[in-house]
Amino acid sequence: MKIIDMRLRPPFQPYLDKDGMYDMNSDVLFGPNHFPMRFGMKTAQSVKEASMDRLFEEMDRAGEITGVVSIRKSPRGYENDALVDLLAQYPERFIGSCGIAPDGSAETIAVLQNYVLDGPCITAFMEPGFHGVMIDDEKIFPTYEFCEKNQIPLMISFGGFHGPTAEYCNAVHADHVASTFPKLKMVLCHGGWPWVEAAVHLAFKAPNVYLSPDIYALHAPGGKDYIEAANYMIPNKFLYGSAYPCVDVEGSVAYYLDHLRPEVVEDVMYRNAARFLGLEK
Repeated sequence: MKIIDMRLRPPFQPYLDKDGMYDMNSDVLFGPNHFPMRFGMKTAQSVKEASMDRLFEEMDRAGEITGVVSIRKSPRGYENDALVDLLAQYPERFIGSCGIAPDGSAETIAVLQNYVLDGPCITAFMEPGFHGVMIDDEKIFPTYEFCEKNQIPLMISFGGFHGPTAEYCNAVHADHVASTFPKLKMVLCHGGWPWVEAAVHLAFKAPNVYLSPDIYALHAPGGKDYIEAANYMIPNKFLYGSAYPCVDVEGSVAYYLDHLRPEVVEDVMYRNAARFLGLEK
């Protein structure tokens, strides 16, 4: 079965720092020795070894998976050139989502031009809350306008622990963006958790808003509500994501397949993402 994983961070330079996603010696809560278990999942062997080959084995056992690789800011900045190299090395495995700052600066617009319009990426990735910026801060609006005008689908981390307070993940703020830029396709990664009902409501009513709750649809409070929404209210607006290496790909795929109605599986696991990314009509 074809699967598009909207949030898959493979073991390459941007994610191999100390206390990062692959640091098995890290004692931080979000480290691979601690975080997966909070969602009833396990640490994948590929994470323990930081092995690309092992990751491909796990992906192949779970399905015919293409992973969307997004770039978040590291101590070295947005390592989009490393993503370009990855895409060139594994063109059949990954889709690129370049990292951009949550602002509307000329530099950010240039990144979109260079890596999406003139480069190999087909989407862009932003994490406003991590930078203490609300998703509807008007300083981001030039970026939203540019993406809308140039039909660039935008991935936004919006949920979980992305912000100084939970208010940064309140769907009311995403609604402001969606209504101001009605032709801007945007997916809320982490699905607006913990404001589950409000996020589902927004995706249901706004044609341009998609949800990808990834790990928060697993063994998390509100997870069953996300699955219920995928099964009935928004089967055409729900995009699968594993958030690997936060959890193992095989366990994540198996959970979704066990809980989705058969008639929505292909949409949730593949077609919706393909449509969002412009790969299929």
